[in-house]
Amino acid sequence: MNYFQLVLKQMRQRALSTWLTMLSVTLGVGLAIAIMILGRESQSLFGQNDYGFDAIIGKKGSKLQLVLNTIYHLDVSPGNIPYEQYTRLLDPGFRPLPPDNYFKYVKLAIPTVVGDTLNGQYRIVGTLPSLFGYDEHGNPLPPDEVMDYRPGKKLQFSDGRVFAWNKFEAIVGSDIPRLTGKGIGTTFQATHGTPVPGEPPDIHMQVWKVVGVLAPTHTAIDRCVYISLLSFYTIAEHGAGLIAQANLRNGNAPDTSIDPDSDSDHPHPPDANGLEHFSNYDLDTKDGTIHLSSKLPPELWGISAILVQSRGGDTEQSLEYDLNNGTDVMACNPAQVMREFFDTFLKPTRWLLLLICSLVTIVAAVGILVSIYNSVSARLKEIAIIRALGATRGTVLTLICLEAGFVALFGSILGLFAGHAVNALGAWYMTRYYGENLGYGYIELVFEAGYIVAVIILAIFAGLVPAMKAYRTPVATNLVAT
Repeated sequence: MNYFQLVLKQMRQRALSTWLTMLSVTLGVGLAIAIMILGRESQSLFGQNDYGFDAIIGKKGSKLQLVLNTIYHLDVSPGNIPYEQYTRLLDPGFRPLPPDNYFKYVKLAIPTVVGDTLNGQYRIVGTLPSLFGYDEHGNPLPPDEVMDYRPGKKLQFSDGRVFAWNKFEAIVGSDIPRLTGKGIGTTFQATHGTPVPGEPPDIHMQVWKVVGVLAPTHTAIDRCVYISLLSFYTIAEHGAGLIAQANLRNGNAPDTSIDPDSDSDHPHPPDANGLEHFSNYDLDTKDGTIHLSSKLPPELWGISAILVQSRGGDTEQSLEYDLNNGTDVMACNPAQVMREFFDTFLKPTRWLLLLICSLVTIVAAVGILVSIYNSVSARLKEIAIIRALGATRGTVLTLICLEAGFVALFGSILGLFAGHAVNALGAWYMTRYYGENLGYGYIELVFEAGYIVAVIILAIFAGLVPAMKAYRTPVATNLVAT
C-alpha cells in the first residue's frame, strides 16, 4: 500500500472530522478567492482607462460625482451647464489659448441631459442621434465621426433604428425590454426624477415611442433609455427650471413666468402642475414632428454633461486646463478620476479584506492542526503497529503531513469553485441592477493558484505539529498499553 492509499484510508476512517476541517478550508479559500476577483474586477470597472472619450465637461463641483452620474448613471447630476458650451466646442473659432492659435482641441462632442427616469428607476438620457452614428436626417455618419463608448466599440442596434431628433421617439438599452417590457413599438411616459419609496411619482404628460433597441454593451448603457434632446425640452418642468436658472444667472429672481402673448397663436391647456406656459411646442399631427416655440430658445437650454473626444496628444490636458480655470464649467479625464477613486477608496479596502482572508486562512490551518493532532492522539496504537511492521519515523511523519496537505488541497479546490460561484452571483446582481458586468469566469494563475499553493504549504507546516507527536511515539509503550 503506497502513501496515497494510506492517507486516503486515514481520511476515510475519520470522515466527519475530515469533512468538517475541509469545510473550514473551503470557506476560507472561497472568501479569499472571491475578494481577489472582486478587487481585480472593481479595478477594471471603476479604475478603468479604456473609455471611448477622454474628457467630460460639466458643472463645477465634484469630478467624481460628474463621472459617476454621466458614465455609470449613479448619484445625482451636479447641475446644468449652458447648451452654448456644446456649440462653442464645435465652433472652428474656438481657441481657448491666445486669439492667434486656431488649433481646435475637440474632435467629437456629444451633449447629454438627465433628470427623468422610466418607472422611477431607469435613467432617461436626452442626447443627439450622433451618439448612435447618425445625423439629424437619419443618415449614417462616417466611422471616424462616431464616438466610441469603449476604444474601438461603437453603439450598435440589435433591433429597430435611431430616433428622429425632432420626434417623441426613444432608444432603449438591451436590458430594458427584459426588465420593463418596453420593446419596439411600445410607448412610455417619463417620471420626474427618482421618487423615494412611498412617494407618488410625478409622471410627465408627453408620450415617447420606442423605435430602437441597442445591442448589449455590458455597461450601464444597457439599462438606460435615450430620447432626443429636443423632446426633453418639451417637458413643462424642464422649461420652468431652465428659465429660473437663466434668471438667476442674470442676477434676477427665479421667476418662471413668460409673457402670455409670446405664443398666443398656440395655446396649450395647463398640465397637472398648472405650467401651461411651458408647454412650449406644437406637434405636427401628420408626422409627429416637434416644433419648439420661442418661449424656450436654445440659448436657454441646459445640459448635464458633454462627452468629448479630443484630437490626441496634449489637447485633452490643454482643454481641461483652460475650462477648469474659467468660471462656468469644469472638465475632467474620467480615467484619471476613476483611478484616483480606486486608489483612495477601493484599494485600501481590498487590502483590509485580504488581511481578513489571511486570518481566516490561518484559522483554517489551525483547524487542520487541531483535527489531525486529535486524530494522532486517538491513533497512537495504530501508529505503533505501523512502526512495528517496519515503517520508519520518517514514513509516519510524511503520512501525517501528506494528510494535512490533502485536506488543504481538496478544500482549496472546493474553495476556488466557491469563490467564483460567489462572484458569479455578484456579477449577475451588478448586471441586473447596475448594468455593469463583472468578469468571474477565468482563473488568474499568479494570484489564485499561488494563493492555493500557499494554503497547502501552510497546512503541511501545520501538520508538522501532530506529525512530530506521531514521530516521537514510543512503539513498545503503546503496544504494551493496549
